[in-house]
Amino acid sequence: MLLYKRLLHYVKPYVSQILLAALCTALATACTLMVAPFVGFVFKVIEDKNILWLNYAALGMLGLYFVKGLFTYGQEYLSYFVINRVIVDLRNKVYEHLQDMSLDFYTRWNTGELVSRTMNDIATLQTALFAGFVAIVPQSALLVGLLVYIFWLNWRLSLLTLIALPLIIHVIRLFAHELREISEGVQQKTADLTSHLTETISQIRVVKSFSMEKRETDKFRKETEKFFGVNMRAVQILATQSPVIALLQAAAIIAIVWYGGVEIINGSLTLPKLIAFATALGIMTDPGNTLSKAYSIIQQGMASAKRIFEITDITPSIKDAANAIELPNIHGAIEFQNISFAYEKENVLRNISFFTNPGEMIAIVGRTGSGKSTVMNLLLRFFDPSAGRILIDGFDIKQVKIASLRRQIAVVPQEIALFRGTIGDNIAYGKMDAGQEEIVSAAKLANIHYFIDNLPEKYNTEVGERGVKLSGGERQRIAIARAILRDPRILILDEATSSLDAETELLIREALERLMHGRTSFVVAHRLYTVEKAHKIIVLDNGRIVEAGTHSELIAKNGLYRHLFEIQFRNKA
Repeated sequence: MLLYKRLLHYVKPYVSQILLAALCTALATACTLMVAPFVGFVFKVIEDKNILWLNYAALGMLGLYFVKGLFTYGQEYLSYFVINRVIVDLRNKVYEHLQDMSLDFYTRWNTGELVSRTMNDIATLQTALFAGFVAIVPQSALLVGLLVYIFWLNWRLSLLTLIALPLIIHVIRLFAHELREISEGVQQKTADLTSHLTETISQIRVVKSFSMEKRETDKFRKETEKFFGVNMRAVQILATQSPVIALLQAAAIIAIVWYGGVEIINGSLTLPKLIAFATALGIMTDPGNTLSKAYSIIQQGMASAKRIFEITDITPSIKDAANAIELPNIHGAIEFQNISFAYEKENVLRNISFFTNPGEMIAIVGRTGSGKSTVMNLLLRFFDPSAGRILIDGFDIKQVKIASLRRQIAVVPQEIALFRGTIGDNIAYGKMDAGQEEIVSAAKLANIHYFIDNLPEKYNTEVGERGVKLSGGERQRIAIARAILRDPRILILDEATSSLDAETELLIREALERLMHGRTSFVVAHRLYTVEKAHKIIVLDNGRIVEAGTHSELIAKNGLYRHLFEIQFRNKA
């Protein structure tokens, strides 16, 4: 019942359309209810051999179906309008919620699973809503109207009908309950398939480079076979339900016709009334079958609704404080005060403390897994520390609005993934109101303008999904241009020149040095010769700061930094 109430929240904005659809449903139902009396009247006219009234009756029946068609159109159009709007609103809500979720959420949830719940589960729910609005509401109204009519015709035959009705309803509920449980399994297998598909397509270069196509195909076939098995179990229930319900309906109709025949023989019932009654029963079988199938479909939709709301019920672990303030334009003084951070009970950082003056370049170095990227993730508030504070110009970043913090930071990651669209769109991603001159200027500083200008479509060139049409170096230079255009107070560079050739790297390094001037810059360095000019180098090992100082100071200490530097220098030589 709670699921139904939650779905009603998305239906409420469209009450006027629902009421109008209900009016059309009532009028269409009234037209349908007039069919049985019309049939009885036609047979009476035939018995009386009145050709004139037979002609009128035929024209009247045709007109009745025409009017019914108009109201049915109105009911279905308005119902589909409401359903499609509800689905659009719900899908937008789920996507908005996913955008608000913290990064730790995405470490726990598979991308394919999220895609499946956003697309497949909502599509299943859409089908269920169709069944509810387009089938259950009008067919229930029709069924109630027919029950009233047959009671008016003959209450004894009607009571016989009602004896069979509870048994049919009970059987429908049994089928629907089992189908709902199986539907959760069907949707989960759909999510597993989507996950496998998403993963292998996004990693297709790796698959092909290791000649693993057959292995991945075999794995996919196993998943599709599992999906087939679970899906066929659901089909089996649906296929069994129809003949069972039809058998119960047929048994009820046969009993009623037999009893009606006895009543005619005894003289307590006329043949036209029995024909009208039988016609009404014949009409009732259609809404009966429709309702039984619709109820099963709705149960499948409720299984999907449960999976959808499982996502929207998760609250972000990182969000604005209740009294968060807007971070003003900053100078870039940053202080880490005794920062510790643990991820799933595993200590990643321990008692990290350092201070940077505005405009300084700070290098974060260390072995793989030492916590370099985590330090930057905490500065961006992708995660919150388990202990300690991070201050920017004296403001605790947990007490300012996240958007106002991140607006003043630009990141150039090592692994660049562009968005589907044009090169110009990707450069302007962090500043969507940028003019063409600003975009070109940023591209020139990133040494990518000459390449772009020689393309047939220039800045309107499509980059493809994740920038697949461009080389790694081209993608990285576009990301640098994007950071340049943003004009941030704080820069985070994750070895931003690592994918460039030697000549281009030199040009980009010069551009970055100009860009970093006057801004607080963090360089997560893997190649230590790139950070010799840093104002301060922080050396991490096992989540702790083991050394800090300039390049010359650290070389003189003969510690971990010098050890790592000499290893890289020998390898480079």
